[in-house]
Amino acid sequence: MRIADFLKRSLCKWQPFDYDETKDPEMIEGFIVFEDVTYFETDCVKDFDVDEILEVVLISATPSLEKVKIVTDGVNIIMIEAGSVEWHSL
Repeated sequence: MRIADFLKRSLCKWQPFDYDETKDPEMIEGFIVFEDVTYFETDCVKDFDVDEILEVVLISATPSLEKVKIVTDGVNIIMIEAGSVEWHSL
């Protein structure tokens, strides 16, 4: 899956249309693995969680790489250029 699509769908949503509060957990713990990383830059000085992500912006894309900017609460910025991304539940 393309990185920007994954981040927008998986991290920047709250109660999607198919969410069932009687069956679905509100929070799912896990981690993201970026593969084929060619660029990484951040000014974050602390860990953050999904609730702090304010925006995910696609900066550039080629058939094999995407560069995304993630803005967190407190205006911390993370820039990542990678070939793909995977979510792993804990």
